Amino acid sequence: MLALLIILSYIMGSIPSGYIIVKKKLNKDVRDYGSGNIGATNVGRVAGKKVGKITAILDMLKAILPVVLTQILLANNILTTNRSLSLGLVALAAILGHNYTIFLKFKGGKGVATSAAAFMFIVPKAFIVTAIVFFGLKLFTKIVSIRSLTAAVVLCLSTWLLGYDKYLVISTFITAVLCFWRHRANIKRLINGTEK
Repeated sequence: MLALLIILSYIMGSIPSGYIIVKKKLNKDVRDYGSGNIGATNVGRVAGKKVGKITAILDMLKAILPVVLTQILLANNILTTNRSLSLGLVALAAILGHNYTIFLKFKGGKGVATSAAAFMFIVPKAFIVTAIVFFGLKLFTKIVSIRSLTAAVVLCLSTWLLGYDKYLVISTFITAVLCFWRHRANIKRLINGTEK
């Protein structure tokens, strides 16, 4: 059952929300514009902030749904595997689906909104700390990549420092590594001083 949940989570995470919305609304391929990314930030640049926000919500939902389903199955003893391990794997599957979607030849987004949503109900205290840092940084910088990379580190550290299970610490660590990997072009631009 856990294997089926992981597969389901990956497929749900793979739904390219931003790509579909921009294609339907503007008949454009969002990958041909801006950063070439299908995530909410680039969709906002191409189709406007409102559409970007809708994309962010959808990208979050596709991670929330499989995580909540897993929590329900665990609570009712239908799924009897280790709770933290199960939730961590399902969360990572959704993130990997978004980052490497099967529907677009394994080329997807950077997973920021999806990652946040995946752990929202799994490590709520750590999520709150991360959200405060993410939105608080908006007062100091408008560069989304800086805020996203910082948030990835804060999520992992706060999960560890707040005493969550080792499997969840490992899961958030892998999530942070994925975030940095997907932002490697942004990091190069940050170093060169050309990131916007």
